[in-house]
Amino acid sequence: MLDEKYVKKIVENLGGIHNIEKASNCMTRLRVTLRDESLFQKDNLKKIEGVMGIIGSAKSPQIVLGPGKAEQARKIVEKMMGNIGDVPEGQRNVENFSEHKKNRSEIFTFISQVFTPLIPALAGTGLLYGLMKLFQYIYIYFGVELFNSAAIADGGSIFMAALNVIAGSFFSVMNIAVAAQAAKVLGGNMFVGMAVGGIISNVGALDGVSLGILNISFKSGMGGTLAALFGGILVAIIEKKMRKMTPNALQVHLPALFAATISGLAVLFVIQPITGIIAEGLTSIVLWLVRNAGAIGGAIISGTFLPFVAMGVHHIFTPIHTTLLQEVGYTCLQGFTSLAGAGLAGVAVGLFIKYRKEKKYRKVKSAVLGNLPTQLLGISEPMIYGVSLPLWRPFIAANLGGACGGFVLGLFPTQGAVAMNVSGLLGVLVNTEPWAYLLGYAVSVSAAAFFTYIFGVKKENMDIYLNDN
Repeated sequence: MLDEKYVKKIVENLGGIHNIEKASNCMTRLRVTLRDESLFQKDNLKKIEGVMGIIGSAKSPQIVLGPGKAEQARKIVEKMMGNIGDVPEGQRNVENFSEHKKNRSEIFTFISQVFTPLIPALAGTGLLYGLMKLFQYIYIYFGVELFNSAAIADGGSIFMAALNVIAGSFFSVMNIAVAAQAAKVLGGNMFVGMAVGGIISNVGALDGVSLGILNISFKSGMGGTLAALFGGILVAIIEKKMRKMTPNALQVHLPALFAATISGLAVLFVIQPITGIIAEGLTSIVLWLVRNAGAIGGAIISGTFLPFVAMGVHHIFTPIHTTLLQEVGYTCLQGFTSLAGAGLAGVAVGLFIKYRKEKKYRKVKSAVLGNLPTQLLGISEPMIYGVSLPLWRPFIAANLGGACGGFVLGLFPTQGAVAMNVSGLLGVLVNTEPWAYLLGYAVSVSAAAFFTYIFGVKKENMDIYLNDN
């Protein structure tokens, strides 16, 4: 649990609380936008215990603190900033996104801010599917009727039917959640965003009616989370502009009326048809790569994912994951990206074996042992910023190890995860081919450990690491 005194040390090296224009967080990073980047003291900030790394630009740095801590730090920073009135939480984060030209890093930040709050629901309900799979095996091998997953009419368990309802609960409202969060992040009313998301989930009486162009018909769910994302953006832009133009007496009615009506029509006649084509195209491309490029494609995906995490832009893949989940019921990318993290677990094993007898490297071994349990649960940032990147060669070994595991997993074209953000050893619970996933994971860990042991660490990198720690 972070205290205010600790966060103040971070804030001081960001130029003080008055130098912070905006603050937000993802799962492991505190993200800020600074007014004066010349006041940013990166070297001093890196020396603070618990700061695993700093990425991004001097204008928009991202301070890596680890899971849970990033959100705590953001709340303390916002408290220090003195939140005014009843501005909704998150509204300040990318407040003027639509009013100025933004660079790519801020677009990635926006996507992160939309999807990061949804991750616990996606991961938790998705993991329940994995537990249900275990229960099914218990029924098959031990005959425990409580875990009979057949339809109730065919003698199935009411308990399993109830779990199925719970596991699918968030997926049934995911479009609504994405549209609402997108609107909220941009400073719009999240409930108006929910209305737009509701249109995407259910087009009502229009379902199946021809749109009159390109043989496209209205369809509930068409475009999925991509449509929800763009619908939420549009509804926030319209509502904010209408708020500025509307007299105070009509603020409750007109902004929401115009925003919901205009964006709703745009969703039905423009956004859904276009994003529907994009979603089908993305799905076809990814599935083609997995089923045709096979092992080579898997090696490329698993062997190149960690740099995206290191740069903080890995959330750009989230809409692809959600699209695959909605279109085919599982995301084949999740298994491959999970094996990239398995490469980091292999680095930990390799470093420990290579330097286990050298007392002067006890800090390295301590960092490795401290971060390994987190890594096995699929959280990669501590091992990336706390160990592998500073030592450099181990980071290369992790990517090579991930590529080896991805190659093996790519030999199983029907593998995929029925949930997002459930990785590490837990990934076996949600994968359609659990034994293939375990094999790929073991290969990633073993190969990365081997490469780490062979490559070692340059003495100068080890010395810098020890001095910084």
